[in-house]
Amino acid sequence: MMKRSILILSLGILIAGCSTAPIPTAAPTVNPNVAPTQARPATPTFTPTPAPTDTPAATPTRTTTPTPRPTGSPTTRPTLTRAPIPTAGTMTIKLFFVAIGDNGRSGKKIGCEDSIVAVNRVIPQTSAPLTAALKELLSLRERNYGQSGLYNALYQSTLKLDGVSIVNARAIINLSGGLMLGGVCDNPRVKAQLEEIALQFPTVREVAIFINNVPIEKALSEKGG
Repeated sequence: MMKRSILILSLGILIAGCSTAPIPTAAPTVNPNVAPTQARPATPTFTPTPAPTDTPAATPTRTTTPTPRPTGSPTTRPTLTRAPIPTAGTMTIKLFFVAIGDNGRSGKKIGCEDSIVAVNRVIPQTSAPLTAALKELLSLRERNYGQSGLYNALYQSTLKLDGVSIVNARAIINLSGGLMLGGVCDNPRVKAQLEEIALQFPTVREVAIFINNVPIEKALSEKGG
């Protein structure tokens, strides 16, 4: 009876030893007075963006291209001179000379691309200004008029004034003497110098010129013009 009890006890111990449950792992101890530590979020690093630099745009430099002067510059360009001032007992009339190759820039255009240009001249007071103006022109013996550079196509001629009349606004001019020309272009120059003197006066609208009783057009053509 005793042996049986020992056997049963031993068997119970053996069975208990084989079925012993694993010892549970102790749970971590939590201290209620200590707040759980929370990981702080990473503080973002701000790299300031440099403010844009306003670089002023370079001011464009304006380049002025000089306008080229037209070719074919006139052979003679008149030089402006101060007009004479009349005094007591004098008057101002106009004489006419030629700007060679001026092509109408300085005055009325005539043949050979020249211009006929008026020049003021002071003469003694007279009641016959056309006669006085013609005599003044015919008395000049220089090729160019003063410092103006204007050409006098009559400088070689020995013409003199025989008479002037104005009938129905038509001036008739009679000349005599020798007519000398410097070339074919002197034809329109001589004619313009004489005609324009008469046409400056308001009572004259037409001009007829005779040289040794020959119309000026024929007299010029006989000179080979």
